Amino acid sequence: MKNKQLIRFTIFFALVLIALISLIFIFSDNFSINPGKGNELPDNYVINVIDGDTFQINSGEIIRLLCVDTPEKSQEGHQEAKEFLEFLILNKEAILEHSITDKDNYSRLLRYVYVNDSYSSELLFVNRMILNKGYGTLFIVPPETCNEMN
Repeated sequence: MKNKQLIRFTIFFALVLIALISLIFIFSDNFSINPGKGNELPDNYVINVIDGDTFQINSGEIIRLLCVDTPEKSQEGHQEAKEFLEFLILNKEAILEHSITDKDNYSRLLRYVYVNDSYSSELLFVNRMILNKGYGTLFIVPPETCNEMN
């Protein structure tokens, strides 16, 4: 009699254990059958801010803000501009808007950039914010008109 109870208990315990392990596989990315699924960042996720008007996204592309110029590394205000851009976009998904010119002479993508404001859920126009907060100046290189900056 005790053998039958022990066998039933062992089978019950094994079934519960299998059910728990199955739930772990289903609900945990760490034990996913498809490693990496759910862990990938979007291509336009900002991974590095280079300076106050340039950054890198997860796809590896370097983005240069259209119509904005911020101080270079050797100039006063460089660090503040860089930190402001970091505050706005680092570790966030950027919305990149193309204009007339696709790339500059350094093969950087020229874009208007937007991010979601985590406080208000509104889109922030990063290029304009850099200018409005005084971290950069308007920089128009024809054929661009920079009308979007008004």
